[in-house]
Amino acid sequence: MGIDRPADGDDQPDSSLRPEAREPSDADVPFPSQSPDLPDLPDRATYWAEYKKAVDAEYRSYAFDQGCDRIRETEETIVTPAMERIEAEDPDRHLVGLEFRLKGKDRLTEKVAKATDEQPDLTYKDAFALVKDAIRYTFQYPDDKYAEGVRADCDRLKEAGFECLDRRNSWEEEQYKGINSRWRVPDNGQLFEVQFHTEASFHAKQETHPAYERLRAPATPKAEQDELAEFQRQVTARVPVPPGATDVLDYP
Repeated sequence: MGIDRPADGDDQPDSSLRPEAREPSDADVPFPSQSPDLPDLPDRATYWAEYKKAVDAEYRSYAFDQGCDRIRETEETIVTPAMERIEAEDPDRHLVGLEFRLKGKDRLTEKVAKATDEQPDLTYKDAFALVKDAIRYTFQYPDDKYAEGVRADCDRLKEAGFECLDRRNSWEEEQYKGINSRWRVPDNGQLFEVQFHTEASFHAKQETHPAYERLRAPATPKAEQDELAEFQRQVTARVPVPPGATDVLDYP
């Protein structure tokens, strides 16, 4: 099971002074009569191709900035206030790693670029909304309150108006222990992630994060992958399984 670990959030550029992004069209490319200094054929075809490429790149840059701005606004005005209200309802557990609640801009735009390259009909706006961990949170519980607390907080998230898309229990896995869930903001369709940990499982996740990143890199040699996977198993094996944790059901 692939788990995206938290990364430092990035400040998003101020796009308030930029024009609204739109798909580039043929109207963005000047007619020959508007460009008397065009090169002679056959170099003219190269000119048009390079010009169109520049227009596409400019549009893509604007779309990325606006997508990051929308996610930050959703986090600041909708999701984080709701998560903090939910946190206040139970003093026995708390949010941890809140400074990592936004995925870094480079990694976020990398995911969006990959998705839109693989699915040409997917708009940038929809691609940003579908990044499941662009916004993410972690609840940390005492071991004896874990199973009960996870169920209660999932109910609170639903009562807050968020839609649960999935919940995956990994307490019986060898390389990662915890429960991860994905939710949707009904107002704009943006996805976000909520992880549920004990203190031990959260620290194990943090300790193995560099190994996880190396395992995810395509260029990592097979021998190193085996060593990293074994390191993850050794660290994870030290994590106690809290009472009732394996009984929390997956969804759907």
